[in-house]
Amino acid sequence: MTEPAFWYAPADAEVARYGEYRLTLVHPGSPADAAGLPAHDPAAARRFAESFGTVDTILEDLGTVSAAEGVAAGTRADLELIQVGCWGNVTEINDPGLVHCNGIYPVYDEAEALATRFPEAVILASCIIDYPMTYGAWKIIHPGGARLFAAGWHGEDDWDFDGSPADVAAAFGLTAQELSNGGVDMERPVNAFAWGSLCDLALRKVVRLNYTGRAASVFRVRHTEDATGNMEEIWLDEE
Repeated sequence: MTEPAFWYAPADAEVARYGEYRLTLVHPGSPADAAGLPAHDPAAARRFAESFGTVDTILEDLGTVSAAEGVAAGTRADLELIQVGCWGNVTEINDPGLVHCNGIYPVYDEAEALATRFPEAVILASCIIDYPMTYGAWKIIHPGGARLFAAGWHGEDDWDFDGSPADVAAAFGLTAQELSNGGVDMERPVNAFAWGSLCDLALRKVVRLNYTGRAASVFRVRHTEDATGNMEEIWLDEE
Protein backbone atom coordinates (compact mmCIF):
# COMPACT_ATOMS: atom_id res chain seq x y z
CA MET A 1 0.00 0.00 0.00
CA THR A 2 1.37 3.41 -0.99
CA GLU A 3 1.96 5.72 1.96
CA PRO A 4 -0.08 8.94 1.79
CA ALA A 5 2.20 11.69 0.48
CA PHE A 6 0.92 14.79 2.24
CA TRP A 7 1.19 13.98 5.97
CA TYR A 8 3.97 15.20 8.24
CA ALA A 9 2.82 13.38 11.38
CA PRO A 10 3.55 9.64 11.67
CA ALA A 11 0.74 7.14 11.19
CA ASP A 12 0.58 6.35 14.93
CA ALA A 13 0.32 10.00 16.05
CA GLU A 14 -2.68 10.34 18.36
CA VAL A 15 -5.67 12.42 17.38
CA ALA A 16 -5.90 15.34 19.80
CA ARG A 17 -9.68 15.72 19.94
CA TYR A 18 -12.99 14.04 19.17
CA GLY A 19 -15.12 14.94 16.21
CA GLU A 20 -18.10 13.89 14.11
CA TYR A 21 -18.44 14.55 10.39
CA ARG A 22 -21.12 13.62 7.89
CA LEU A 23 -22.64 14.63 4.58
CA THR A 24 -25.91 13.14 3.33
CA LEU A 25 -27.20 13.42 -0.24
CA VAL A 26 -30.84 12.52 -0.92
CA HIS A 27 -31.98 12.38 -4.53
CA PRO A 28 -35.62 12.76 -5.56
CA GLY A 29 -37.65 9.58 -5.43
CA SER A 30 -36.16 8.29 -2.20
CA PRO A 31 -38.69 6.45 -0.03
CA ALA A 32 -39.65 8.26 3.16
CA ASP A 33 -39.35 4.98 5.05
CA ALA A 34 -35.82 3.54 5.16
CA ALA A 35 -37.31 0.05 4.86
CA GLY A 36 -37.90 0.90 1.20
CA LEU A 37 -34.24 1.65 0.51
CA PRO A 38 -32.22 -0.98 -1.37
CA ALA A 39 -29.10 -2.64 0.00
CA HIS A 40 -25.73 -0.88 -0.05
CA ASP A 41 -24.05 -0.60 -3.47
CA PRO A 42 -20.25 -0.87 -3.01
CA ALA A 43 -19.49 0.09 -6.62
CA ALA A 44 -21.57 3.27 -6.34
CA ALA A 45 -19.89 4.04 -3.01
CA ARG A 46 -16.46 3.82 -4.62
CA ARG A 47 -17.50 6.10 -7.49
CA PHE A 48 -18.83 8.66 -5.04
CA ALA A 49 -15.69 8.50 -2.89
CA GLU A 50 -13.46 8.96 -5.93
CA SER A 51 -15.42 12.06 -6.97
CA PHE A 52 -15.60 13.67 -3.51
CA GLY A 53 -13.74 16.95 -3.33
CA THR A 54 -11.57 16.16 -0.29
CA VAL A 55 -10.30 12.87 -1.76
CA ASP A 56 -7.19 12.70 -3.94
CA THR A 57 -7.24 8.94 -4.53
CA ILE A 58 -8.43 5.69 -2.99
CA LEU A 59 -5.51 3.72 -1.57
CA GLU A 60 -7.38 0.67 -0.33
CA ASP A 61 -10.90 -0.76 -0.31
CA LEU A 62 -11.41 -2.22 3.17
CA GLY A 63 -14.76 -3.80 2.38
CA THR A 64 -18.00 -3.15 4.21
CA VAL A 65 -18.96 -2.65 7.84
CA SER A 66 -22.22 -2.09 9.65
CA ALA A 67 -23.44 1.42 8.90
CA ALA A 68 -24.57 1.59 12.52
CA GLU A 69 -20.97 1.41 13.76
CA GLY A 70 -20.05 4.91 12.69
CA VAL A 71 -16.44 6.05 12.55
CA ALA A 72 -13.97 7.24 15.16
CA ALA A 73 -10.39 8.40 14.70
CA GLY A 74 -7.77 7.60 17.32
CA THR A 75 -4.59 7.99 15.28
CA ARG A 76 -3.46 9.84 12.19
CA ALA A 77 -3.83 6.60 10.20
CA ASP A 78 -7.53 6.57 11.14
CA LEU A 79 -7.92 9.99 9.55
CA GLU A 80 -7.29 8.31 6.20
CA LEU A 81 -10.50 6.29 6.56
CA ILE A 82 -13.80 7.37 5.08
CA GLN A 83 -17.10 5.50 5.23
CA VAL A 84 -19.62 5.71 2.39
CA GLY A 85 -23.09 4.25 2.28
CA CYS A 86 -25.04 4.16 -1.00
CA TRP A 87 -28.60 2.97 -0.57
CA GLY A 88 -30.45 3.69 -3.78
CA ASN A 89 -31.10 7.41 -4.00
CA VAL A 90 -29.44 8.10 -0.64
CA THR A 91 -25.67 8.52 -0.25
CA GLU A 92 -23.91 9.32 3.01
CA ILE A 93 -20.21 9.92 3.62
CA ASN A 94 -18.35 10.16 6.91
CA ASP A 95 -15.06 11.90 6.14
CA PRO A 96 -12.69 13.60 8.61
CA GLY A 97 -11.66 15.81 5.69
CA LEU A 98 -14.91 17.73 6.31
CA VAL A 99 -13.14 19.47 9.20
CA HIS A 100 -13.11 23.28 9.25
CA CYS A 101 -9.80 25.17 9.38
CA ASN A 102 -9.06 28.89 9.60
CA GLY A 103 -12.21 30.02 7.85
CA ILE A 104 -12.22 27.13 5.35
CA TYR A 105 -15.41 25.07 5.58
CA PRO A 106 -15.45 21.84 3.56
CA VAL A 107 -19.02 21.15 4.73
CA TYR A 108 -19.97 24.30 2.84
CA ASP A 109 -17.74 23.77 -0.19
CA GLU A 110 -18.54 20.10 -0.71
CA ALA A 111 -22.27 20.61 -0.23
CA GLU A 112 -22.31 23.45 -2.74
CA ALA A 113 -20.24 21.42 -5.22
CA LEU A 114 -22.70 18.54 -4.96
CA ALA A 115 -25.63 20.92 -5.34
CA THR A 116 -24.14 22.04 -8.64
CA ARG A 117 -23.87 18.43 -9.80
CA PHE A 118 -27.24 17.36 -8.38
CA PRO A 119 -29.51 20.45 -8.24
CA GLU A 120 -32.61 18.38 -7.42
CA ALA A 121 -31.08 16.77 -4.33
CA VAL A 122 -31.37 17.57 -0.64
CA ILE A 123 -27.93 17.95 0.95
CA LEU A 124 -27.09 18.15 4.65
CA ALA A 125 -23.53 18.35 5.95
CA SER A 126 -22.01 18.86 9.38
CA CYS A 127 -18.76 18.69 11.31
CA ILE A 128 -18.48 18.98 15.09
CA ILE A 129 -15.17 19.13 16.96
CA ASP A 130 -14.72 19.06 20.73
CA TYR A 131 -12.13 21.39 22.20
CA PRO A 132 -12.70 22.75 25.72
CA MET A 133 -15.75 24.14 23.89
CA THR A 134 -17.55 22.65 20.90
CA TYR A 135 -17.02 24.07 17.42
CA GLY A 136 -19.53 23.13 14.76
CA ALA A 137 -20.36 23.83 11.13
CA TRP A 138 -23.64 22.94 9.42
CA LYS A 139 -24.86 23.30 5.85
CA ILE A 140 -28.40 22.63 4.62
CA ILE A 141 -29.47 22.80 0.97
CA HIS A 142 -33.03 22.26 -0.22
CA PRO A 143 -33.58 22.04 -3.99
CA GLY A 144 -36.45 24.50 -3.67
CA GLY A 145 -33.90 27.22 -2.95
CA ALA A 146 -33.55 27.32 0.83
CA ARG A 147 -29.91 27.35 1.92
CA LEU A 148 -28.43 27.74 5.37
CA PHE A 149 -24.91 27.80 6.77
CA ALA A 150 -23.89 28.23 10.40
CA ALA A 151 -20.46 27.80 11.99
CA GLY A 152 -18.86 28.87 15.25
CA TRP A 153 -18.10 28.19 18.90
CA HIS A 154 -21.14 27.22 20.94
CA GLY A 155 -22.14 30.16 23.11
CA GLU A 156 -19.58 32.55 21.62
CA ASP A 157 -20.09 35.47 19.26
CA ASP A 158 -18.68 36.05 15.75
CA TRP A 159 -20.38 33.17 13.99
CA ASP A 160 -20.26 32.69 10.24
CA PHE A 161 -23.93 32.56 9.37
CA ASP A 162 -26.07 32.85 6.26
CA GLY A 163 -29.67 31.86 5.71
CA SER A 164 -32.86 31.49 7.72
CA PRO A 165 -33.96 28.58 9.96
CA ALA A 166 -37.56 29.61 9.27
CA ASP A 167 -37.00 29.28 5.52
CA VAL A 168 -35.44 25.85 6.03
CA ALA A 169 -38.33 24.72 8.24
CA ALA A 170 -40.82 25.91 5.63
CA ALA A 171 -38.95 24.25 2.75
CA PHE A 172 -38.93 20.89 4.51
CA GLY A 173 -42.49 21.25 5.79
CA LEU A 174 -41.49 21.18 9.45
CA THR A 175 -44.32 22.21 11.76
CA ALA A 176 -43.96 24.17 14.98
CA GLN A 177 -44.87 21.02 16.91
CA GLU A 178 -42.24 18.93 15.09
CA LEU A 179 -39.60 21.55 15.76
CA SER A 180 -40.51 21.75 19.43
CA ASN A 181 -40.58 17.98 19.83
CA GLY A 182 -37.20 17.80 18.12
CA GLY A 183 -35.62 20.25 20.54
CA VAL A 184 -35.46 23.20 18.12
CA ASP A 185 -36.39 26.59 19.59
CA MET A 186 -36.64 29.00 16.68
CA GLU A 187 -36.12 31.95 19.01
CA ARG A 188 -32.66 30.86 20.15
CA PRO A 189 -29.72 32.99 18.96
CA VAL A 190 -27.37 31.66 16.30
CA ASN A 191 -24.63 30.77 18.79
CA ALA A 192 -26.97 28.64 20.92
CA PHE A 193 -29.27 27.24 18.26
CA ALA A 194 -29.77 23.47 17.93
CA TRP A 195 -28.37 23.26 14.41
CA GLY A 196 -27.73 19.54 14.59
CA SER A 197 -31.32 18.90 15.61
CA LEU A 198 -32.60 21.04 12.74
CA CYS A 199 -30.48 18.98 10.32
CA ASP A 200 -31.83 15.75 11.78
CA LEU A 201 -35.43 16.92 11.49
CA ALA A 202 -34.90 18.06 7.90
CA LEU A 203 -33.37 14.71 6.97
CA ARG A 204 -36.26 12.80 8.50
CA LYS A 205 -38.65 14.74 6.30
CA VAL A 206 -37.04 13.28 3.17
CA VAL A 207 -35.86 9.88 4.44
CA ARG A 208 -35.99 8.21 7.84
CA LEU A 209 -32.61 6.53 7.80
CA ASN A 210 -32.26 3.44 9.96
CA TYR A 211 -28.71 2.10 9.94
CA THR A 212 -29.56 -1.18 11.67
CA GLY A 213 -28.84 -4.04 9.30
CA ARG A 214 -27.32 -1.74 6.68
CA ALA A 215 -23.79 -1.90 5.33
CA ALA A 216 -21.39 0.85 4.23
CA SER A 217 -18.03 0.76 2.48
CA VAL A 218 -14.80 1.81 4.16
CA PHE A 219 -11.92 3.20 2.09
CA ARG A 220 -8.42 4.23 3.03
CA VAL A 221 -7.78 7.35 0.99
CA ARG A 222 -5.16 9.93 0.30
CA HIS A 223 -6.91 13.22 0.89
CA THR A 224 -5.98 16.21 -1.22
CA GLU A 225 -2.99 18.22 -0.10
CA ASP A 226 -5.19 21.09 1.11
CA ALA A 227 -7.53 18.77 3.03
CA THR A 228 -4.58 16.94 4.60
CA GLY A 229 -3.02 20.19 5.77
CA ASN A 230 -6.28 21.29 7.36
CA MET A 231 -6.76 17.91 9.03
CA GLU A 232 -3.24 17.88 10.40
CA GLU A 233 -3.67 21.31 11.93
CA ILE A 234 -7.06 20.63 13.50
CA TRP A 235 -7.06 16.95 14.44
CA LEU A 236 -3.41 16.58 15.47
CA ASP A 237 -2.42 19.99 16.83
CA GLU A 238 -2.89 19.93 20.60
CA GLU A 239 -2.72 23.72 20.99
